Amino acid sequence: MKPSHSTPHHTAVAPDEMSGFNRTLAEIEWLLLALVLVYLALPDEPLDHPLAISSVAALYTAFVLIFRYLNLLTLPTCWKFAIETWVMLAFTAFVVWHTGKVESPLISLFLLVIVFSALTLGKLTTLLKVALIASFYLLAAYTSLGDDLFVYATFSQLMLHFAPVVLVAYVTSLLASDISSSRSLVQRLSETDELTGVPNMRAFWRALAHHRKAMTQPDAQPFGILMVDADNLKEVNDRHGHAVGNRVIQAVAEGIRHSIRSTDLVARYGGDEFVLLLPNSTEQATREAGERIRSMVSNSLIENGTDTLTTTVSIGYATFPGRADTTEDLMAQADEALYASKRGGRNRILSFAEIAASAPAPAAASVSGHAAGAPPLGKPPDPTIPAPPGEITQPRP
Repeated sequence: MKPSHSTPHHTAVAPDEMSGFNRTLAEIEWLLLALVLVYLALPDEPLDHPLAISSVAALYTAFVLIFRYLNLLTLPTCWKFAIETWVMLAFTAFVVWHTGKVESPLISLFLLVIVFSALTLGKLTTLLKVALIASFYLLAAYTSLGDDLFVYATFSQLMLHFAPVVLVAYVTSLLASDISSSRSLVQRLSETDELTGVPNMRAFWRALAHHRKAMTQPDAQPFGILMVDADNLKEVNDRHGHAVGNRVIQAVAEGIRHSIRSTDLVARYGGDEFVLLLPNSTEQATREAGERIRSMVSNSLIENGTDTLTTTVSIGYATFPGRADTTEDLMAQADEALYASKRGGRNRILSFAEIAASAPAPAAASVSGHAAGAPPLGKPPDPTIPAPPGEITQPRP
């Protein structure tokens, strides 16, 4: 399964970008307060109930300090954005109402809320805010003009003055949608192996990070890691060339994709080797998935002009809960099981639990990834530096 890179429907911002927008929102909140205070300090400006405005400004300041800096509520960032922008909208409406209503020079402050909502909270929330502001605008106009509001010339003039708010909301929403789509495309390309079309290790490490945190919880769900390696890539490369070798790698990837669930994740580890993450998978379920993969690949035919080739895979796996306390240990155990599967005759599947049962001493050392007779796994690849797409490396012996 390819990982999903789309952002949630209720937000236009990817989770890893929330922190940057969080800082931006803080600056906008203080900017809004500063503009209101500057207006209060100006002489000869229309101002009703200055004490009430000052009191509301003080309440707004207290809200920002408590809600943002004391962290009393542990809410998702998108919900915090929604609450803060609604409070900003209410504060702006109160100030505008007491500084001239539709004639208030501060009515453009609504744009601060609209632009930020369009960039972060999506079209639906932005549309709701625009509708609420329009209703407020018409109510303010009615209290000032009475029935004259419904005169065509007066109404059209008011709508003309309000049009920039609607246009800014619309254009910003379009830009935010385009940016989100472009960002999703770039992320998808950066996390996809070009040769096989499956995710690369950057996507795999991102998915595995969620399980790394979950492993420390008492109610952690079981999951498995499978390492799959083609058995005869070197012979294919030597006899038929690397172009055919690439087709072998593609055939293995296709066989894996047709053998796993939609919730499972397969990634190209490098060369002819793949790694799979199987959420909510027990020892038995992980083995059954490995057997499906082994059978599917061995029965696949690879076209080579007028000839057809076949290939097999060796598979090693490890599961949690088990003998590993971290995802790094689990990866090392699955890798060791793969080496044992290759040494045992290939075209087979072997679990780390089987190695531990038959050879207690090496199994104890293997938790750190350095079992006797098995080459060290080494440090996991940096998820920010994917392997060059289409590159063929030498297979395991």
